Amino acid sequence: MGDAAFMAASAEETEAFAARVAAGLTGGDRLLLHGDLGGGKTTFVRGLVRGLGHPDPREVASPTYALHHRYEGGSHPVDHLDLYRLEGVEDAMEWQGILDPLDDPDAVAVIEWPDRLPWRPDGVVLEVRFSPGPTVDQRLVRPTFLGQGEIRLQPLWPQGGSLEPE
Repeated sequence: MGDAAFMAASAEETEAFAARVAAGLTGGDRLLLHGDLGGGKTTFVRGLVRGLGHPDPREVASPTYALHHRYEGGSHPVDHLDLYRLEGVEDAMEWQGILDPLDDPDAVAVIEWPDRLPWRPDGVVLEVRFSPGPTVDQRLVRPTFLGQGEIRLQPLWPQGGSLEPE
């Protein structure tokens, strides 16, 4: 979906469009975020958590070392997983317990570094790829809407490469 790509000029813009997309999420939705370290993935999650009504989205931080953070208090709990440190983990026993948050049908789960997974989780409605933009603060954000994501999320995505005011 090249025409749905969006150039975020700042972290605030990344958060703003993630908050907008959050309005279309329901429990059981899964989002996969791809991009380099520092690419905007956790910033996107912060906006998503804000858009779901979490009381303090500033709490959102990269779970690189913890692997998982859960944010409650909004319309849906958000399970934020960061699998960066799990490169090379292939044995199913090594995965035991790590992906348990994906079993909660009421939560929205967001997975950073999903290419580390040995299988694709059920319920994926959106994959987002983050690439560096022309300046250090800019990010090119490319969505792929899947299943119900095409119906519920695609209309909420910024069109024409810009974010309309809320």
